[in-house]
Parts: sequence; C-alpha cells; structure tokens
Amino acid sequence: MMHPFRKGDKVRVSGAAGVVDGEVMAASTPAELPDLGPGSASFDARQIMREFQIDFVVLIRHRHSNGEVCFFALHYPEGWKDLHKQDLSIGKIGETA
Repeated sequence: MMHPFRKGDKVRVSGAAGVVDGEVMAASTPAELPDLGPGSASFDARQIMREFQIDFVVLIRHRHSNGEVCFFALHYPEGWKDLHKQDLSIGKIGETA
C-alpha cells in the first residue's frame, strides 16, 4: 500500500464522535512497525493486524477539551476505522478526495 498519510500531514477526521482537525504524528504499514520477536507485544500486534488485514496505521493528535489527545486510525479493506472498529473518514486538509 502506498502511504496515504505522512507525519506532519494536517487531516480532518469524521466519525461517530464528530469531526476533528488534527495532525498525523506517525504513519506506517504494519511491516514498518517494530518487531521484537515472538512473545513480545509488538509481535502479537503485527499478527493481529495481519489477521484482520490492517494495512496502514495512523496516530493522529488533535485538541480536545483544552488539551491534546491522540487516537489511532486503522485501514482495513473496507476503509478506515478506530480501535473500536467504528467507521472513520480521513482526508488531508486542503486536498480534495
């Protein structure tokens, strides 16, 4: 998969909780994530991503209630979802889809 987002991209995310503008803090394919070998949390996470066909992971930071929070967005064959498997729509700010 090509990288749809890169660190520093400004994005708008729409989902069940509403719409937020944020910044990509990290973006990678599962193969690019660290792998500390069998028995490690990173190994288990990569196995789960392979099983569920997750091909891209994005960490997004945005402002919320006078503070900054981060959340993960995962790309599945059917589109973007959060860690609760709720549908997300993510686009770069200033670009058209």
